[in-house]
Amino acid sequence: MLGGPALPAALRRTGLHEDDAAALGGVAGRVLRSPGSLAEVDRLAGWLRAGIGVFPGEPAGPGWPGYDPGADPYGTGVLPLLALVVTEPDLTLFHRSRHVPEEVTAATLRELGQQVWVHRLSHGTFGLHTYDWLPVTWSGSLYWLGRLQFNLQQLPDTDPAGGGWVCSTHIPRTGPLDPAAVDESFLRAAAFFPQHFPDRPVAHLYCSSWLLAPDLAAALDPCSNMAAFQRRWHLYGEPMPGDEDALFFTFAHRGEVDLAALPQQTSLQRVIVARLRSGGQWSLRQGRIPLPAATRTGSR
Repeated sequence: MLGGPALPAALRRTGLHEDDAAALGGVAGRVLRSPGSLAEVDRLAGWLRAGIGVFPGEPAGPGWPGYDPGADPYGTGVLPLLALVVTEPDLTLFHRSRHVPEEVTAATLRELGQQVWVHRLSHGTFGLHTYDWLPVTWSGSLYWLGRLQFNLQQLPDTDPAGGGWVCSTHIPRTGPLDPAAVDESFLRAAAFFPQHFPDRPVAHLYCSSWLLAPDLAAALDPCSNMAAFQRRWHLYGEPMPGDEDALFFTFAHRGEVDLAALPQQTSLQRVIVARLRSGGQWSLRQGRIPLPAATRTGSR
C-alpha cells in the first residue's frame, strides 16, 4: 500500500488533512527505500492486525510492543502511523463482520486524521504523539457516534464501582458540548452496542476525564455546556492528577508550559490558568450513568 495507488484513497478514508497527507506520502517514499524501516512498519502492522477484536481490558489488549518514539527517524509516532494506515482495510473488514453501518465506519476511521491534526496543532510538525491511543480505535472497540466517541472497555474487578463491560465515553476536539448533541450520542450508543456487540453486554456509560471534576463545574457558568456535562455523571473513586489533561485539552500543550503565555480568550482558559497560577491543581474523575433506554432497531 505504501508504494501503490491505494495509498491516496486510504489517506482520504482515514481523514488526514491535505498537509499531513502530503507529509505522509513523502515519508512513505523514504520508508520504502529503507529495508529496516519497512520491516518495522510491517512488524507493527502485523501486531495491529492480531489485536483487531481484542478490546481494552481483555488479555493482550491494545498497546504498542517495542516501539521507541525517541528512536523513530521520521518523528514521534510516524512508524506506527504508517502501520495504522496500511491496516485500515483490516479494521474495515472487522466493522463489516459486525454489520457496522458504513457511515459509522467512515466517521470512526477519520479519528486517525483527527489525531494527526491534533499533533500538528500541539507541536507544529507532522507526527502522532497520541500513537498509544489509536490501537483502541484499531481494536474495533471504538466508534464515533455523533458528537461523542464510545468504546467498549472491560473494567477490572477492583474497580470501586464493580468490574465488567462499560461503554467508555470520549469527547473529541470538534466543537462545543451541546447538551442536545450529547443526548443524541448517548442514545445512539445505547442502540449501537447491544445491536453490534451482544457478546459484550453493557449497562453503563463510563467516563474518566478532567471534565468530570466538580471544581471545574463550580468555576464555570452553571449554564455552560461543560458544567452541564459534568452534572450528568455519578462520580466515584478517588481524584487523580489532571493538570496535564486540563492543559492539553484546553490549550493543546504538553510538557512544561509557561502559564503567563497561554491565551485567556475564553472563560475556560481563564479558569484553568487562574487555578494553576494560584498553586491549585485540577483532578481527573471517574463517573458512570446507566445506559439510556433506546430503540434498538438501527444504529445509524
